[in-house]
Amino acid sequence: MSRLTDTPAKTDPLQRGESAHAAAADPSHPLFAGMVAAAPRLGAVMAFAGLVQMSFHLISQ
Repeated sequence: MSRLTDTPAKTDPLQRGESAHAAAADPSHPLFAGMVAAAPRLGAVMAFAGLVQMSFHLISQ
């Protein structure tokens, strides 16, 4: 079918975007699982970097 004969629900970008958001919010999605697995390490690295930055700031005063 051409774009002219499709129903508005099929060509509506908001309708098409809902399926993409539903897939992105799926907890079994590999990308989401990878981000969840990396989050604790990323948090620890950011906390350590903050402590180092605060230490340098206190030393430089």
